[in-house]
Order: sequence, then C-alpha cells, then structure tokens
Amino acid sequence: MGSERWSRRAVGIVACVTCLSQVVAQHDPHATPPHAPATAPAEAKRASAATHAPLPTLHPLVAWLHIKKGNAAAVAAKAVQTPLPAPAERPAGAGRYLCAVLVCADVDLDVAAVLGLRRQDVLVLSAPGPFATPETAALLERVVLDERLSLLLVLTHSDCRSLASRSPVDALTRRLETLRTEATRRQQPLPKVLAQLQREQLLAASETLRLRSEKEDLRVIPGQIDCQTLAITWHHHAADAMPLSPVK
Repeated sequence: MGSERWSRRAVGIVACVTCLSQVVAQHDPHATPPHAPATAPAEAKRASAATHAPLPTLHPLVAWLHIKKGNAAAVAAKAVQTPLPAPAERPAGAGRYLCAVLVCADVDLDVAAVLGLRRQDVLVLSAPGPFATPETAALLERVVLDERLSLLLVLTHSDCRSLASRSPVDALTRRLETLRTEATRRQQPLPKVLAQLQREQLLAASETLRLRSEKEDLRVIPGQIDCQTLAITWHHHAADAMPLSPVK
C-alpha cells in the first residue's frame, strides 16, 4: 500500500518537473523555438555569395580593342560610301558606358558611330581643343567610381577650327600659344601634342584617375580622328597596348 503511494507521488513529481521545464523554455530568449524552420546550408551559402559577390568589370584593353574593331568597320564603310554598320554587341562587364570621350566641340561627326558604338554607350565630353577643365575631371571621377568606367579617350580631329590662330587674341588663342611652344619643342604636330598633354593633365589633376590608371583599372588613350576617312590615329604609349605592365 505504501509502495503504491510512493509510486504515484514519484509520477506526479516527474510530471511537474516536465511542465516546469517547458514553461522555462518558452521564456528563455536563447532557446530554439520547437517549430523554427532550419536554414538550409545551401540557401545560406547562396545568400552570402549574393551579398558579397563583386560586380563584373570590363578590362580597359578589351574595351579599346572593341572600339578599334568598330572604328575599322566604320572606316571600311566610309571608303565605299555605304552606311556605317550597326554597332557590335557590347562586351561583357561594361558598366553604364563602354568608354568616355573628351573631344573637340567643333568636330562635325557622330563620335559614337565613328567608334562603332551606340550613342548611349559613350559619355561624350565636348570642349574646345579639347582642353580639359576641373569640371571635366570631376565628372570623369564620378563615372569611374559610380559606373565602373575603365576607358577614356582624348581625341583631337583634323582641320580643327579651334586650333587656328585668331586676331585679336582671345583666351583660347593664349592657351594655344603655350601649346604651340611645346609642340615645337617636341617637334610633333599640334593636335598630337594637345591630346597627349590633356591626358597628362587629367591624370595629374585627379588622384582618382591617376590611381586607377596605375592599378590598370583605367586607361586614358589619346588619338586623332581623320574627318575624311574616319580613321583614328592613336598616340598612346607602348605600355597602353599591353595586357599587363612590362616587368621592370
């Protein structure tokens, strides 16, 4: 009789302990809810990859080779007096713009078509000469940082009226006189020296552009457009045409 009472009392104690444990668990902020869905390892891995995956980038040499092919197609069409061909498909990794172009304001050409590109794929910056300004450098910095721009072209053109001497002397003429002195010192044509100096000026004026150029994330390439044939003569350094900088 006594043993039966002890057995029933033991069962009651166990039941009370079990209920008390469940109540404590419900109020424990660190306890795992009994019906909480477990995160699958594969889903967690995908979420992490999506959060930290780097954006694709277009190597500047790839962008430049794409433009050189587009320009060659435009030159061939111009030679036989046929309409310029449709632009080729954009290379993978390009941001908003495939390239930016600093070009003289008085060039009477569709610059994007000369490059074999769609107009919306080119950021065209027009200025007399062209001479770069602080505002030009600031806009290029924004596009490099925000839109992953990797290629900038500085293009003069043949028969440029902005480079002609004027009388009376104005601000543009005064700036050109300094440029003519440098062209004479280098014994090179004025348009070529202008394009090269504006490249150097942009890199000197902008730490962002200079550092990106040193890391080979950006290339700034000068050249000149022949308005009759549409051919572009490039005035780049030999290293600009190499996939990697030469070993020193």
